[in-house]
Amino acid sequence: MSTFSRLLPLGVTVVSLVLPTLQHQAAEIEPSYQELSLDGPSVAVETKPFAMVGITWPVGVQAVQAKVRVQQNGQWSDWESLTVEDEHGPDPSVPEGIERSGTEPLWVSNATGVQASALTSDGTSVADAKVVLIQPGVLAGDSFEPPDAQASASGTPYPMPAMASRKQWGADERLRSHNGAACARPKYTQTVMAAFVHHTADRNDYSRTQVAAMVRGMYAYHVKSRGWCDVGYNFLVDRFGRVFEGRYGGAQLPVLGAHTGSFNTNSFGIALIGNFEKAGPTQAMLEKTARVIAWKFDAYYRSPKSTVVLGGTKLLSISGHRDTKATACPGAQLYKQLPWLRHRVDVLMGGSVATPIYRFALKLGLRAVGPPFWGEHRTRTGWATYFAHRDIFYSVATGPHSTVGMFRSRYRSLGAERSRLGLPTTEVYKMTGGSRQRYQHGWLNYNQSRRTITVQYRSSP
Repeated sequence: MSTFSRLLPLGVTVVSLVLPTLQHQAAEIEPSYQELSLDGPSVAVETKPFAMVGITWPVGVQAVQAKVRVQQNGQWSDWESLTVEDEHGPDPSVPEGIERSGTEPLWVSNATGVQASALTSDGTSVADAKVVLIQPGVLAGDSFEPPDAQASASGTPYPMPAMASRKQWGADERLRSHNGAACARPKYTQTVMAAFVHHTADRNDYSRTQVAAMVRGMYAYHVKSRGWCDVGYNFLVDRFGRVFEGRYGGAQLPVLGAHTGSFNTNSFGIALIGNFEKAGPTQAMLEKTARVIAWKFDAYYRSPKSTVVLGGTKLLSISGHRDTKATACPGAQLYKQLPWLRHRVDVLMGGSVATPIYRFALKLGLRAVGPPFWGEHRTRTGWATYFAHRDIFYSVATGPHSTVGMFRSRYRSLGAERSRLGLPTTEVYKMTGGSRQRYQHGWLNYNQSRRTITVQYRSSP
């Protein structure tokens, strides 16, 4: 038993990993993942260098206190408490028994040893606890410097901020099948009604070139260690004000995440990378977070100053994780910035939603069109919003018009606005024996007796 282990209070279970000192060039570090049992007496194991550490245990164990210290360059760090967070998932596609509770993962950059403990509130060791060591590796594209998006023109939604795609930050898409084939297919909710702000409870002193690896590490931890389908958040923002696409399925769509427990439906989660319980987020982080929310809210016609009802609970449309349960997330210093964030989003959106598509939806009746599923987005020739019951298209040349029912289905099958028909120039109207809708370069004709829709193009489309 080590000298350190003899000094621990009775009942503390510690795993002590003493690792060989290895010389690596950063580009030569390969990804690796290892889980080690925290059960029983202290053990010593050799393993590869790692950059992220976390602790997990079976679902249902309450009030766990977890901590680690790591060995770097032959020296042991001080003990550091890990943030315990159980209210992100679960994912509905994960088979029963796979999900585990656990801490948030902690970025340690380059460590060659770890000591860890996990205790219940009465000081006893947590059964079947595991310490997770992740080396996300280093990729040539780990530097990401996106240009700032241009301000939106009058009458158009706030623009999508530049962000690192999953491909750019190096997501291994095979990992989404780790917990079953059903996980590989993204799940969608009906619309976007709210944004939940989180922090990752990680450290705040990371470098620009480390962030992509940190996101890869979180991805591996959420899937392999916690038993989720994918990284839990829809978006992540680093301290330099850069955005990273989170959960797979399309940043523009209402992808179901695993970020706020029972409130994941019809919301999205945006996590600021760092720990903001004592330190405050950078202004660059706050500004880019506001821009992401402004883009999503403007596209889905939501007000940053409104209230919504999710899971039977009335909440502000921009809320912190702690608004849904007893948790420190997103940290006291970030939480107190939420009023500023709501005001900033409102300013970026121009104080109201006023696009031609939204005004047309109001004219048709919001109940008739249904909630927006694919929020207002730029198309090849104009703009479009796919609502639950209608798709509305707009261009300066055609004005706003909608497709509905069989006309919508056929138009989509032809490629919608990318088809030879072009954009709709009328609503569906009745004619002898059926109905018709006119497009820039032709018509869709419905024959009532045959119950079929035919396509008619102009002679010179």
